[in-house]
Amino acid sequence: MKTAYLFWIVFFLGTQPLLSNAQVYKWKDKDGSIRYTDTPPPSNIKQEIIGSKKAPSPSVNPAPTATPTEVVKPNTSFKEIPTPESEAMAAQKRQNNAEAEKRAKQEKEAEAKRKAENCKAARVNYETYNQGGRVFKLNAKGEREFMGDNDLSAAKAQAQREINSNCF
Repeated sequence: MKTAYLFWIVFFLGTQPLLSNAQVYKWKDKDGSIRYTDTPPPSNIKQEIIGSKKAPSPSVNPAPTATPTEVVKPNTSFKEIPTPESEAMAAQKRQNNAEAEKRAKQEKEAEAKRKAENCKAARVNYETYNQGGRVFKLNAKGEREFMGDNDLSAAKAQAQREINSNCF
């Protein structure tokens, strides 16, 4: 009875490496920690295949043979086999493109935020000048200078131009 158990334990332990044929990928995430997974990492991250138990598939197509009257032309339309250097360059290019897109998006968002703030300020200014009454500005010395009718209409027109340029 003990020999039967011992036989099955040795059998399962001996065949276990044959059953596992998954690839193991090693890569660094954005925080810099090393990850080991059986699924490939995102395409813009450099990876290293640690273990691959898959056997290469044998070629099924036999080599063409030439008859005395037939000449076999060499195949000139071959695909370039990707090398680790070209894959690394492609990954670097994808990463640079992603970073450039991210920067452009951030700049666009910052510009939109700036325009929204300028629009809000221009509307507040326009409403202030439109209400009438006594409106003042501070001069270089920090003293109040009240605006006349001409100054108010000029400031109101300037606020309207700012609204047109920032709000629409």
